[in-house]
Amino acid sequence: MKLFIDVGNTALKWRRRRGDDIEQGGGTHRRDWEAALRDPLASHQPFDSVWVASVAGAEADARIGVLIREATGLAAEFYYSVRDDFGVHNCYPEARRLGVDRWVALIECHRRHGAGIVVDCGSALTIDAVDEDGVFLGGYIVPGLGMLRTALLRDTADVHVGPGQAGLGLGQSTGECVHNGLLRMSVAFVTDVVVELRERLSDTCPVLVTGGDARELSASFPFDFDLQPDLVLDGLERVAARQK
Repeated sequence: MKLFIDVGNTALKWRRRRGDDIEQGGGTHRRDWEAALRDPLASHQPFDSVWVASVAGAEADARIGVLIREATGLAAEFYYSVRDDFGVHNCYPEARRLGVDRWVALIECHRRHGAGIVVDCGSALTIDAVDEDGVFLGGYIVPGLGMLRTALLRDTADVHVGPGQAGLGLGQSTGECVHNGLLRMSVAFVTDVVVELRERLSDTCPVLVTGGDARELSASFPFDFDLQPDLVLDGLERVAARQK
């Protein structure tokens, strides 16, 4: 059995695979690695390998590696961004500085479609593009919905907002104004970038949408897209399959 772990800035997702049988889950990690790894490592079957794509930092990766070894007896295979892999060329001057979640998502996108756009709606909202030849053209990183809400509420004295449904219309309460405004701003940003990239690549260039806020944001997208909530795990699994 193989275990794949995607460690993001705020969430940890995992997938266990034994042949065609798949079990997966995840949640917010709060950098409590013992708790976050409890479910993925809780298996009655021994693991053949454990693969990790992490943007949590070197200290966290070291701790995660120790916990995996203690639980499984295996050295975890940490995969990081490189200059070239699977026909995709990394445009960053320092290839490893590109978040591995973005990198494996781009690899998976290109292997499926050739040219494509990846929109990751996580704690940060990222948009990345790869062309038909596998060249990573670059991307954008801006605060995600949760980060935007936190910043607005932290830095304003008299704005009190509870949970609520967001839409694109005018808000009729402070809460609606905040939720709707942040959603509309994020949707407008993504739409503007997608339109521009489709003019550069092709007007039918696929847009793959992933991340924890993907469903909330994509419900208001005015363009066609493919919702892929497990794109990073799919890309990591593709990388691992090469090692058979």
